[in-house]
Amino acid sequence: MSEYLSVARQIQILFEAIPHPEGRPYTIREVSEQIDVSLAAISQMRSGRIKNPQLNTLRELCRFFGVPLRYFDTRTPEECYAILQARDEAPPPVLNEIAYRATRLSPASQRDVLTLIQWVQAAEQQRGQDENLPPLPHLETAQDLADDE
Repeated sequence: MSEYLSVARQIQILFEAIPHPEGRPYTIREVSEQIDVSLAAISQMRSGRIKNPQLNTLRELCRFFGVPLRYFDTRTPEECYAILQARDEAPPPVLNEIAYRATRLSPASQRDVLTLIQWVQAAEQQRGQDENLPPLPHLETAQDLADDE
């Protein structure tokens, strides 16, 4: 059985492959400030001084970079990049929820939801062409309604 890729190399790939919203690499400080892991710990993992970090530390890094925990179960850089590519191609979680909830609707209700989505798309397109249009309504979710009670 072949060796696993070092945690240092896996973390280095994350920092290289997943840019900050400004298009530059994240700094260790920026990551540390957003998760429950110290700057020193991230630095030591990235340099290879910490070779076997705690599971919670890996979970925090996965949450920040939006990768599954299995990312740290890779043996080659190619496997890391394959997981990152799948992450980039995956639909946002909200789309998964929409699809899941729609499967439980009747066919007529599914068509109604599709019509509603098409209406919102058309409204967004119009908004891009005419800045004087009123904003789209913020529809309350079931959770919003429960919070108000």
